[in-house]
Amino acid sequence: MGQGEIRAERAASRGRIAFYFAVRYATPALVVAALAVSGRSAEVEHLTGLLTIQIGFALLTHAIVLRTTTAIGPALWLGMITDVAAISGLVAITGGIDGPLAFLFVIHALAAGILLSSRAGVRMLVLASVAILSLDVVAGDRVTPGRLPEGLMAVAVVWMVGGAGTLFSSYNERELRRRNAELATIRRVTLDMEDSLTLEEIFDDLSRGVVEAFGFDAAAVLLRDGGDMRCVAAHGITGAHDARIELRGRVAHALALAAPVVTPGSVARADGTLLPLLGPRGYLAVPLAEDGMLIATREGGRGRAGKLRAHEIDALDSLAHHARLAVANARLHAKVHSMAVTDPLTGLANHGELQRRLTFEAGRLERFSTLKGQGHRMSVILLDIDHFKKFNDRFGHQAGDAVLKGVSAALRRSVRTFDIVARYGGEEFAIILPEAAVEAAQEVAERVRRAVSAYPFAPTDGGKPVRVTVSAGIATAPDNGKTPARLIQAADIALYVSKKSGRDRVTHACDVEPDATKVVAMATRRRKGSSEDPARGGARRARARSSLPTRRTPRA
Repeated sequence: MGQGEIRAERAASRGRIAFYFAVRYATPALVVAALAVSGRSAEVEHLTGLLTIQIGFALLTHAIVLRTTTAIGPALWLGMITDVAAISGLVAITGGIDGPLAFLFVIHALAAGILLSSRAGVRMLVLASVAILSLDVVAGDRVTPGRLPEGLMAVAVVWMVGGAGTLFSSYNERELRRRNAELATIRRVTLDMEDSLTLEEIFDDLSRGVVEAFGFDAAAVLLRDGGDMRCVAAHGITGAHDARIELRGRVAHALALAAPVVTPGSVARADGTLLPLLGPRGYLAVPLAEDGMLIATREGGRGRAGKLRAHEIDALDSLAHHARLAVANARLHAKVHSMAVTDPLTGLANHGELQRRLTFEAGRLERFSTLKGQGHRMSVILLDIDHFKKFNDRFGHQAGDAVLKGVSAALRRSVRTFDIVARYGGEEFAIILPEAAVEAAQEVAERVRRAVSAYPFAPTDGGKPVRVTVSAGIATAPDNGKTPARLIQAADIALYVSKKSGRDRVTHACDVEPDATKVVAMATRRRKGSSEDPARGGARRARARSSLPTRRTPRA
């Protein structure tokens, strides 16, 4: 139960207790009104004394209730005893059970049963019965043949009227406890789903929560997959989890209705939509969104159909509403995460994600080499589109974007499912090949080069296809370095050699001569230095000159 629900329940309890004490404080007014209506007279001194005692104990117990929460039960129990004692005295003075004040037993029993609790109402009924029977015995009235004693008749009336209020209170208490437990369950399952940021975890928490918290035998989550539906999460399901569900019958009806639909076992067997998943059992279908649905089923005892109550349908519908919000949040999180790690033009991993994955794979390779010895390799391929600037200048940047997308598609088709393909920057791409040695990396790079070369790039609609090629450089860890920076540097040098060797070719860093590596590295640094700050490069080459006017010295 949440803190808000606890505060609300405490506030309601304080309100009921305050109303109960208001009934106790109204006892003198009820006495005066009853005596005035009946026209009977009584000893005012005795009535005043008993009413003073009753009001005094009411004030005392009320003060105890307001000051502490640990003594509420004993204080109310003491108050009921004093009330019964005072009412017994008032009834005895005003004519006994047949007098005008006997109704006070019923009033106080109703107040205790309805305003306090069913347990307090039963206690008040027992106290009132004992008091009435005691008054009847003390009065010593004779029993008329064929007629019940007056005391028993009064007790029966008290139990009939006060018992009705107590039963009503008991029902309300039971419903309140059930509702609070239901809300607590929904809250717990909702918090589990809110803590998850992937759809798989959310659906797993939902199906498990339905079974464990709501007492269903099995639950599953279905998602639309093309024209059918597939099971993405299940708990307690004995059927085929990977079975495709046709979007028809009762399932399609519930999805189109966007409301819970109960399907009995006989209808489920005739419909047959969920037979591969649930078998011949009835189920409750609750839509999660436009493309999702929660399925829950329950078996009864001794082969009978399970019972499904209306409040359980409402609870699962409420839980499904929270699940919709969690799913929307997870999809938004996935979209934001994809935007943060994906290149918007090509759909490949961006440079930051490339560095993160490369660092991870390098660390994994180092860990494997420490734990399992040698034999593990990782390769990095850097690719550059040949003459891409000339292509842009000739056909325009839109055609250049189309080439970048086409090369990206060729890269995806040419690598393994667990390889990482990224856009390194501009017209350069990178591929991380876990567990790939020199020969495997060269094979992948050649496959990529051939795939790009065979791709028909059409710069304009209906125009003649243009052949596009790429050059590639490969570095393998730990042969060419162990850190991401060393691997990228080695692959970049190999790529430079491919460019200088005529382009449209693949070069591995192991095939680059050491002297050539030094020359390429120097050329790369010189090229980067001159491109980054040409003014500084020119200043280093030019002679120093002063901005002040020079004074010529006459010749002798």
